[in-house]
Amino acid sequence: MYDNLALFVDVVEAGSFKAASKRNDIPSSTIGRRIKTLEADLSCKLLNRNSHTFEMTREGRKLYDKVNYHVSALDSAVKELRDDVSGNKGHIKLLAPTNLFSSIVKDPLSNYLKDNANIELELELSNAMANFYSSNADIAIRVGKQEDSDLTQVKIGTIQTVLVASPSYLVSVGSLVVPQDLDKHSTIVTEPLTVWDLYQNEVPSHTTYMPNNKRIKLNDLLVSKQLTMKGLGISLLPITEVCDELKTGELQRVLPNWQGKDRDVYIIWHRRQLLSTRAAKLVDYLKSHLSFE
Repeated sequence: MYDNLALFVDVVEAGSFKAASKRNDIPSSTIGRRIKTLEADLSCKLLNRNSHTFEMTREGRKLYDKVNYHVSALDSAVKELRDDVSGNKGHIKLLAPTNLFSSIVKDPLSNYLKDNANIELELELSNAMANFYSSNADIAIRVGKQEDSDLTQVKIGTIQTVLVASPSYLVSVGSLVVPQDLDKHSTIVTEPLTVWDLYQNEVPSHTTYMPNNKRIKLNDLLVSKQLTMKGLGISLLPITEVCDELKTGELQRVLPNWQGKDRDVYIIWHRRQLLSTRAAKLVDYLKSHLSFE
């Protein structure tokens, strides 16, 4: 009966069967049959119709006044749900590390928002590991696999870490050949990369280096890069943080045949929470558009 009630409301608001026919792409004859079916179901006449127009009966006016708001509200709710299911409209809350967002997430996410004008993004950035559950976020980007079985975790990439220094620092101290030579140099140590697991590329080899001569210890990758560029020492940093400076020559690789431990990047969400279609579309987009080199 709801479909016929909604059609009745639409006929009244359109002002004629012909106008309602155009609005709904339904023949006028079909509209007439459905209105008669509704009248039969309600055991009363709703519209007095002539060849061009109609008038509502007392019962028709009463029915319209009672149901038009509810039909409109229900149609709006259905439309909102369809928008939500389609993934083209609505709110998404995303947590991400500040440095990682600035280096590789910012540009592709900006492009996604340009292409999806009806998506409302709430972005919470922090290098600290904010509590995912209390944040009410839809998804979060995390470096390293989380030790939580209640989370769904999708790996979206791997970040290489490399030893770097400024050209001026390397000129002043001479060359390095093996990781043990780092003992002779100033180091800039950034959390969480406080232990340097180093791997040789050409000949499989691994060594764990504990920086001894810590000139600076800090907890921000961007500031660590900036201090390294000032010639204050050698640091181990994600390639995503220093790729531009390596291209311009503002930083240089140290022990280029060695690299630090790879850092896997994940998008996470609560396993028991149904991921909305709009959030799932964003996950798929980030998986295919983020560059970790």
